Amino acid sequence: MISTGIVNWALMCLLAVVLMLSLLTAAFRGARTYRRRRRERIAAPVRGLLLELLCAAEDEQNEFLDRLARIEKRTWAALEPTVAGMLGKVSGRARTALVGLYELRGAADDAVADLGSRSAARRGRAAHVLGQLAHRPAAPALCRLLDDRDREVRLAAARTLGRTGDPVAVPHLLRSVCGPRTVPPNLVTAALTSLGIEAWPSLAAGLRDPEPLVRAVAIEALGVTGAISRAPEVARALREDTDIEVRIRAARALGRLGMPDGLPPLLASIRRGRPVALRIVAAGALGNLGAVAATGPLTELLDDPNPHVAGTAARALLRLGPAGESALREAADGRPEAPATAQARAALAESAVGSSRQDILGEVAL
Repeated sequence: MISTGIVNWALMCLLAVVLMLSLLTAAFRGARTYRRRRRERIAAPVRGLLLELLCAAEDEQNEFLDRLARIEKRTWAALEPTVAGMLGKVSGRARTALVGLYELRGAADDAVADLGSRSAARRGRAAHVLGQLAHRPAAPALCRLLDDRDREVRLAAARTLGRTGDPVAVPHLLRSVCGPRTVPPNLVTAALTSLGIEAWPSLAAGLRDPEPLVRAVAIEALGVTGAISRAPEVARALREDTDIEVRIRAARALGRLGMPDGLPPLLASIRRGRPVALRIVAAGALGNLGAVAATGPLTELLDDPNPHVAGTAARALLRLGPAGESALREAADGRPEAPATAQARAALAESAVGSSRQDILGEVAL
């Protein structure tokens, strides 16, 4: 048996460890509070000047900018977190003034330099500031941070690259979804869609990447950004890609793009024998495409053994306009026990409820 003395000694050691951890926690909190209050005290004399800059008329801003640009480095270091926080909350003339203040202080260059800091916190904060400034020259350095050992730094770099507007980031963002240090695909897609039309050629090049996830993210971004000039390449991916997830995203993208190139591969994708998930997405995409030529094939799907395929086809027919609605009404008059009849009636009832709701909302608005 363990002696009482050993047990008491162990308890004393445990209490000592708990006490030490409590003291360390209190010390860290106290130090953080002290630094915050010290920073607020140093920045207090010029915080009013910053507010005057934000409220000043355009012809009066230069005076405040000059005065803020001349404050000592210690004061600027205390004020800069406040300026960075305001950048994400203001727009128009006030935002232009804050960006101009950063330029006058050379703070953007300092942030670029901090991207190479040993401190992950400094790297992440520098990336955030550069994103607020939409500082395009920082794009190459930010691309390197997509492989940073710290996950939060990688995420900050991806968000910032989406704000810089530089298409040079596209291949780096696409490749960041794979490998040992990754960025979540949804975050990469959001960053890519923020880059706009300049990113389309590089996104289209991503459709030839050997990694299926890269191809899927590239197609998703092309669809969200409305890259109609790339519809033939997306259609080719739907026809030929070997990965089912890529084909599903290609079908969804073709529905968003709304180009005639999407009709043949989408019609081929709803045939029986194709993967159910692909058939469902393709049927919905045909409804978004609005092509009357899809009326017949979608009507045939109303009696599909899979209720999700049949239901999606019924709702897609409603979006085809009079031709689709006519096909639904004809199917609704069929045998009551037929699956196609039930699907058609359900879709028409859902449409009627939606129309009634819109009419009520319209009357309330009036």
